[in-house]
Amino acid sequence: MGSLNERLYHTGDFILGLFIWMFSLFVIEESLRMPARGHLGILCYPGFVPFFSGLMIFLLSSWQIARSYRGALRAGGLAFAEWIRDVRLSLENRRFLAVLFIMCLYVIVFLGRIPFIVATFLYHLAIFSYLRIGRPPAVFFWSVGATLLVAVVLPYFFDMPVP
Repeated sequence: MGSLNERLYHTGDFILGLFIWMFSLFVIEESLRMPARGHLGILCYPGFVPFFSGLMIFLLSSWQIARSYRGALRAGGLAFAEWIRDVRLSLENRRFLAVLFIMCLYVIVFLGRIPFIVATFLYHLAIFSYLRIGRPPAVFFWSVGATLLVAVVLPYFFDMPVP
């Protein structure tokens, strides 16, 4: 039987593999929903690269899941409760999850519901405030600057539409 650290390591790999595996299924599904053009079918549509990228991620994450599960069994099994406790107690993990939450809030809640420039400003303001990049005037200044770069300057120079 392996140590608790070894079990935690394999459990973390297993959980991450599951998340990446689910993400790959999403990428594959969305790539197949893209409109096909041309007489060559799949080779002539914009979902060609995302489909094969998603397929490779699917295969590699499946391998990761199987490998981590076998390792966990050799070490005494998966340690979900201990892993969740360690994630909660780790400052780095909590910070990562907070940033991930802000990013999901931006993508899922803000984009498409409020004007893009406002959503982007609120996103930058939240991220920069959470990461404490300076005092409130500096946070505001950098939020405005990043928003102008993302929502005005880059779309202008690259002639790309914003949501």
